[in-house]
Amino acid sequence: MDISFTDVLRGQTDHILDACTRCGKCAEACPMTEPAGVDTSDAPALVSGVLDLLRGGEGTPGAERWATVCSNSGKCIPACSYGINPRLMMNLARIAAKGKNGEAAVRKAGNAYFNNMSRGTRVISRLQLPPDVLARLNPALKPAGEYEGAPDIVFYTGCNVVKTPHIALLVLDVLDALHVSYEVMGGNAMCCGIQQFKQGDAKTAGRVGYNTIERLGRAGASRVVAWCPSCQIQIGEVALPAYKESFGATPFEIAPIAELFFERLDDLKALFVHPVRKRVALQERSALPKVMEAVKAVLRAIPELEVVELDVPVMSTQSVHLNVLPAFKKELQQREFAAAAEAGVTTFASIFHGCHRDLVPYQKDVSFELLNFMELIGEAMGIHIPDVYKRLTMMGDVDAVIADTADMIAAHGMDLEMVRDVVAADMFGGR
Repeated sequence: MDISFTDVLRGQTDHILDACTRCGKCAEACPMTEPAGVDTSDAPALVSGVLDLLRGGEGTPGAERWATVCSNSGKCIPACSYGINPRLMMNLARIAAKGKNGEAAVRKAGNAYFNNMSRGTRVISRLQLPPDVLARLNPALKPAGEYEGAPDIVFYTGCNVVKTPHIALLVLDVLDALHVSYEVMGGNAMCCGIQQFKQGDAKTAGRVGYNTIERLGRAGASRVVAWCPSCQIQIGEVALPAYKESFGATPFEIAPIAELFFERLDDLKALFVHPVRKRVALQERSALPKVMEAVKAVLRAIPELEVVELDVPVMSTQSVHLNVLPAFKKELQQREFAAAAEAGVTTFASIFHGCHRDLVPYQKDVSFELLNFMELIGEAMGIHIPDVYKRLTMMGDVDAVIADTADMIAAHGMDLEMVRDVVAADMFGGR
């Protein structure tokens, strides 16, 4: 490898600095500036501050704030006419801003962020699934050359979907019904690098991302389909293009799973044998607009299911990206609930797993069911996998969750105090 990941990022930074005209259109298109209190009245000056950060300068408070609150919404991308991906620009600006704290500090922050996520993922998934079923979602990675024949796809789960394992299990059942051959890969050992990247640790993000690309390529599939939108962006827009510059080629293409379902829509229609008499609104996200189009098309193919459009802001990658503005996140969610109630929906469906985890605690507060769109697909096919995460979350009490999952705690040999800490923090926000 003659060109490192950080070398590629420097080249991308140089391209942005050369190509950007400071027109400010990306700032004007960003849905996060107003709720974050970022002044866009002089958008060219705001962008100039971002470019100063990329040069290694101090930037401006507004530019640094903008980089901090970027939710990867992608609405800036079509606004640029000069061959720049402003989403990448803002990620690079955030790395530059955090880099002011020194390499050791960003490395420590990245490790802490990743370790906290890993601990939560391990515990919450094990509370819900016995070891043999969990192994289906997180099988042991084989050395290169030990996979027997290239599958049609590798299904890349990412790290966090196993907190809501019914979603991933439904995906596998649909793939089986479509007769798609696949290998499942993911888990904490195959992180896309987004956790470190968000904390400014580009060096570790590159190492992690390149390792994951190598592992995803071991099965020999020319196509990887991703569940997680953050993984899709981090691998598809950041790591894979950099990998190509480093090694001259990439071992696969990556696309969201919803797009595969859309491609196989005729085959899915034949499997939709059960009418689903529901009026459904989706909690849409803007980062991957083709995913939204694909999900709507698939749901509209289900007999008697009606998809309702809501007049609410559409932004972000997942709800977790809005955590930097908690009051705004709460306001947006309440607007979504109010619009869904006014539209008379029976169902408000999340697209992604992180959004689903944020929604389900509010089931008792709304008049419609809260579920993930995969559950609607499963219902149309006669497949039902219970949402244990939702059931446990709605208990609202750590002791009740521990009592309910005592058999799983024993089966996985988990430490009770660690379980208690994770459940309190992960399911109940520290309560």
